[in-house]
Amino acid sequence: MKLDPVLLDTACRYANKAYDDEIPNSIKIESKLTSTTAYVVKRKSIDIICFRGTASGLDWLTDALVVPVPYAGRLCHAGFVMAHASVWSKIKDHIHPKKRTLFCGHSLGGALAELSAAKLHKKHPNLNLVTFGKPNTFFKGFKRPMALDKQISCVCGSDMIARIPRLCYGPSKSQTMLYFANAGGDHIDPAKSFRKEDRSITDAVSDHFMSGYTERLNTFLDNQSKKPKNVEESISKEEVAELNKLLDDKLLDEVQNA
Repeated sequence: MKLDPVLLDTACRYANKAYDDEIPNSIKIESKLTSTTAYVVKRKSIDIICFRGTASGLDWLTDALVVPVPYAGRLCHAGFVMAHASVWSKIKDHIHPKKRTLFCGHSLGGALAELSAAKLHKKHPNLNLVTFGKPNTFFKGFKRPMALDKQISCVCGSDMIARIPRLCYGPSKSQTMLYFANAGGDHIDPAKSFRKEDRSITDAVSDHFMSGYTERLNTFLDNQSKKPKNVEESISKEEVAELNKLLDDKLLDEVQNA
């Protein structure tokens, strides 16, 4: 299984940035009613829509509304639907129907990114979805795959949020799971039995932090870069240029905040 390193790195950077008060050169979209925040970042070769994760008491209320309701052709977690609907009308106005688009986010933000992909996957030919510690969003009875270009769900071994809600909900079967094991090593689409044995109650909360996901993903990408070239998919010149642009932005942010 080939995973796009530039896409993963970009998604991780912006899932982190979504927790900032502002992202330079972005469009900030928020709902005070549901305490939902998203950023639209337009680049030459890709548009990035990143959602902020759980960061307030209202977010926890959203997480708790687990009744399934119809949305985007599926039965979905009512709290996530409420949060997504509060900002979606403004977000979709900034989405180019043919341009490569990445939805990403951590925790609640990952669920909102997934709902965005569900809304557009039939109409948009070049969608990408990358989530970190995303809770279960869709009702188990609805197993319709999303026809996305790339969709990756990153999960740390004992992250309890990535396993809830459990009653009537489950992970999407159409997503590739990049699993960071407690026992060591990184696994792509590991067996459910392996993941169950790998859990640790003591790490159930700490494994959910975005800082932990960032560290594990960076280790994964470093290890992948050391493998023979034919093992990892090649990176286009456009993707390299885009990554360099993102790195330049990060350096500029650090200089401005120094």
